[in-house]
Amino acid sequence: MEERLIYTVTEEILKEHNINALWTEPVTKDIDGILTITYKGIKQKFYVEIKKELRNYQLDQIFHQAKTYDPLVVIAETIFPNIRNTLKEHKIGYIDLNGNINIEADNFLLKIEGDNKRYHHPEKHGRAFTKAGLKTILLFLVNEEKINDTYREIAKNTGIALGNVKLILDGLIDEGFVLRKNDRELKLTNKKDLLQKWITGYNEKLKPTLLLGNFKFMKAGDFNKWKELKIDGENTFWGGEAAGNIYTGYLLPQTLTLYTNEKKLDLMKKYRLIPDNKGNITVFERFWRFGWENDNVVPPIIAYADLLETNDRRCIETAQKIYEQHLKNTIE
Repeated sequence: MEERLIYTVTEEILKEHNINALWTEPVTKDIDGILTITYKGIKQKFYVEIKKELRNYQLDQIFHQAKTYDPLVVIAETIFPNIRNTLKEHKIGYIDLNGNINIEADNFLLKIEGDNKRYHHPEKHGRAFTKAGLKTILLFLVNEEKINDTYREIAKNTGIALGNVKLILDGLIDEGFVLRKNDRELKLTNKKDLLQKWITGYNEKLKPTLLLGNFKFMKAGDFNKWKELKIDGENTFWGGEAAGNIYTGYLLPQTLTLYTNEKKLDLMKKYRLIPDNKGNITVFERFWRFGWENDNVVPPIIAYADLLETNDRRCIETAQKIYEQHLKNTIE
């Protein structure tokens, strides 16, 4: 993906405007590369961060990078108008495949409005990022060894139809996220990109279908005693801000999230909840079938995705702590 983006930007988009650009590899893993642009006789070097599709939850990371690597330019396939405006406000440059360019530095200014119909996402017809695919990817990201289980075992651990397993694996191979080591063994690859794509798919496609409702405690004061609740560790798990608190000790929850297999009436009775569309407790259906070693909190990947979705700075900071402490060693 990165090589194609770099080529399109340097050899097509910038050259259309008679702008010369030279790409060099970075000397640090903190950035993706360096772009030296010559425009109107002025040569300027920019640090570059590459994203497939820039999302709000990734902005905090970009802001942090920009403090060290200045001037910074983000290159992405798509950057939506609201995010482009946010980058402008923070003096961070951008280039996308629609030809939208906004780059500033000392004595250097390059602004071009692109054609938002120019770039079309290639349609993928595989099953990798369907709802069933997202459930399967979670299993593999949590325990990569499961990718070489039998199709029947994968179906059992994800709750998907047996016939979907091969289609999902073929889709992951086609998209470059699974490699065949030999006739019998598969291996995940590009796991960081896979995680980011899973988060987007999970929050947009799968999670909305899992919502069971919003609730509040019968006694408002019980909210601050949430840790004292004796939840069913086999069927009910803390997610969202509560999971962030459990994993890092950093976040004081303002809302609570539960994932459960328990029936609604049992849930209300056991935990003294009442339905409330504006309640500060959101309940989702538990969708994973595999065993999980921590009996009262969702896997870190789900907590990470929940927190990033909020676009709340304190939640995003907590998400980054979860990534550093619980995900980085297996993802990178």
